[in-house]
Amino acid sequence: MGGGYDRRRAAPAHVARAASDGLREPLGSDALGALVARESPVISLRFVSTWAPEFVACIRRHYTNSAGAPPGKKLAVEITEDGRVIGFAGYGEPTFKLAARRRLGLSSGRPLPHTVNNFILRLEGERRAKTSEIIGVVEEAVAAEWRRRWGWCPEHWETMVGQGDAQNPGACFKRAGYRRLGLTTGRTARRPAGSTHGPRVWSDSAPKIVLYRGPLARLSTLAVIAEEQ
Repeated sequence: MGGGYDRRRAAPAHVARAASDGLREPLGSDALGALVARESPVISLRFVSTWAPEFVACIRRHYTNSAGAPPGKKLAVEITEDGRVIGFAGYGEPTFKLAARRRLGLSSGRPLPHTVNNFILRLEGERRAKTSEIIGVVEEAVAAEWRRRWGWCPEHWETMVGQGDAQNPGACFKRAGYRRLGLTTGRTARRPAGSTHGPRVWSDSAPKIVLYRGPLARLSTLAVIAEEQ
């Protein structure tokens, strides 16, 4: 599994203006273009195997006792900034059932078609690009690659983040357009490692925050209760 995707992040206009404020001579278009290119981080993406040792190692650093990527359709993305690997992202099939989806009017809690799940985003070390910007670039590439491989483009994007000690868990995803739906129940089911059809094994885990990006409107809690009655 391989492939590359490069995109230069365009510097905001105020960056170029601020950098040129102290110059006595106004910048010409060529000089201004060079300034923007120098100030803007270059984000490069490469699709790698979900069994690539560096991706599996990233998952195991992120999740204790993880056996690796989940079963089913999935993509692994290596993220590079200015020629240096800064992390990985993984997208796969959605969780079978989430009570928080009722906030989208999905009373069964089952995902709609064309739903994908971000099962890992791990960035390490210093970087210049904002995490929310990186998410946008990654998901643009994932959408195109998903369509190329499986014939349809993701429309509904989900992720689940731990509550941890952060004041605003999942803030980078929220800035990238995700909205909070609620919490998981704290019960999770996974198939044994290496098995895509074996029985699910249930276990307890800390509830996570469910985030969603897509066209569906988020219902109020009262609206959800009214729908279920």
